[in-house]
Amino acid sequence: MKNPANQTDRRRQHLIFIGLFLLLQIIFIWRSFYGFNTADEMYFIGCSERIFRGEKILIDEWNPTQQLCSFLLHPIYCLIRTALGSTEGIVMASRFVYLVYSGVLTLFFYLRFQRRGYAAFGPALLFAIFAPFSICAMSYNSIEFGILPVLLAVLSARMEHSVPEYILCGVLMAVVVLANPFALLMYGSYGLICLGATLRGRKRGVEPEGALQFRNFLWMTLGAGIVLVLFLAFIFQRGTLPEMLANVPHIVGDSEHQEGYLYKTWRYFHLCFKNYKWMFVGLALVYGATWLDKKRYAHSLIYMLLASVCVIPYLIYYGFIFEHITVNYQMLPLAFWCLEAYLVTEKKDRRLFCWWFVPAVLFTMIVQYATNTGIVTLSVAYGMCSCVGLIFVADWVQEEKQRWQHAQQETGNSAAGTERAAGRWKAAAFCVAGVLLVQFAGTFFLRMTYDWGDERTWSLTAQMKRGPLKGVHTTPEMADWYGKVLDELDMLELTKEDEIMVVGVAPWIYLYTDAGCGNYSTWQVHEKSTQLYDYYALHPDKFPDVVYMAHWAEEFLSCELANQFLEKDYRVVYAGTGTVLMSPERADAWEAGRVTGS
Repeated sequence: MKNPANQTDRRRQHLIFIGLFLLLQIIFIWRSFYGFNTADEMYFIGCSERIFRGEKILIDEWNPTQQLCSFLLHPIYCLIRTALGSTEGIVMASRFVYLVYSGVLTLFFYLRFQRRGYAAFGPALLFAIFAPFSICAMSYNSIEFGILPVLLAVLSARMEHSVPEYILCGVLMAVVVLANPFALLMYGSYGLICLGATLRGRKRGVEPEGALQFRNFLWMTLGAGIVLVLFLAFIFQRGTLPEMLANVPHIVGDSEHQEGYLYKTWRYFHLCFKNYKWMFVGLALVYGATWLDKKRYAHSLIYMLLASVCVIPYLIYYGFIFEHITVNYQMLPLAFWCLEAYLVTEKKDRRLFCWWFVPAVLFTMIVQYATNTGIVTLSVAYGMCSCVGLIFVADWVQEEKQRWQHAQQETGNSAAGTERAAGRWKAAAFCVAGVLLVQFAGTFFLRMTYDWGDERTWSLTAQMKRGPLKGVHTTPEMADWYGKVLDELDMLELTKEDEIMVVGVAPWIYLYTDAGCGNYSTWQVHEKSTQLYDYYALHPDKFPDVVYMAHWAEEFLSCELANQFLEKDYRVVYAGTGTVLMSPERADAWEAGRVTGS
């Protein structure tokens, strides 16, 4: 029979969470109207726009990062793009899609841990307020760091799953792989573990649990295979196998990501230690003392206080002082503080540790293999560890509370002993509250004020009135520049028959014009890269007749990369906010049109 008091408390818990969740969503909707990210966010949307216009994954687009998961986003993007009728306001629409995605996952994590009481607030709200890179966009980062924790949450549950659930897990794994192809390493390792557990179980006459049975891994593979079939069908609906085989070597040969795996492995540890040096030195001593102490559970408060002393300075520094993508750096220290909570908890949740925390830590190494941004992205990846780690902290606090309650109930216990137990419980609660207050306050502050590629929120006082960023607030200087660039693009009278290449980090220009993307990506052109030559050799139809130099006009015209245009007698036809280079035919037609129009 259900306890009415427990039902009332659980109902109160749900109502409080729903209230906090709705309040955060209202705040985040307001926050979405601020910040002009000229690079990454525009590139993410630009990939989807290229596919919407009929271009081909793994053929027309050569940047390896976003294009695979653009396949996943394509149906949603098509709905939004069709509803809008153009790219006017597409950035705001994309941000709202991210808020829905983040909100759904937040509710999922709360439901996953709801039976643990108010401890469920920790993982759910931490996920809600943290946006990777402070970019509220659907990207490979938001997908892999959102979907992988969902998969780990399902597999770590203390329950047997049905065949359809394992198939769904395979679908989720395929989604992670599309966001980060190196995740295949994790999936392959998991398959070997399942195979080993199944063979060992047969030898001993004992069947392993469902998530370790090889047949269930095969059901997951079926789910992943369904996504693979859909992905290949989408690719070959637009392109051919010879086209893909000709282009893929150039995609995986991307010069931005070419570093050896041994070097990247070494660099993983080097970057972590370099950016959190004294924290790791201190925590190493705390971990060592904890391991050697046979009475570690009795001394747990001391170790947690010491661990807090190690991490709080970094949380404060990266939350309120440091000025470079600080919202990412916030997540790593919390993960290692939570690890200490796990070590000093007597009744550990080993299942969550082995099925969620450890795989998430290993995935941070996989992230290092895939990225060229180092600690900036590694710290984001540790957010997956921090979310579940808060459950370890809640378990430790619960144990401390039980010790205090036991001391109160024990007959014959001295008043001094009860007072010491109460003091220890209060110190434990103060320790946890202090760290979490700094962590959540810093993360929320950065979510509200920090913009990748723009000034702090309080400086964003001008609203852009048209184009893909319609409705977004930025600085008056950026809004003025943005408006002038749009005026110049209007002046060029670009059509669908044109191909334009943008020099400089301005992927949003591709979103504004009707012209095709005369480049291997909407991402920036690198002056020393040979990819552009290779791209035009395979895609002569993409050779641009218009080059718009948003930045670095003089540098571009003097660099070797410009020779392929200058040798074809391309000429500068306009120099203003941007500099415009056109083919002879396009330049003659444009100049004639201007004369006629005047």
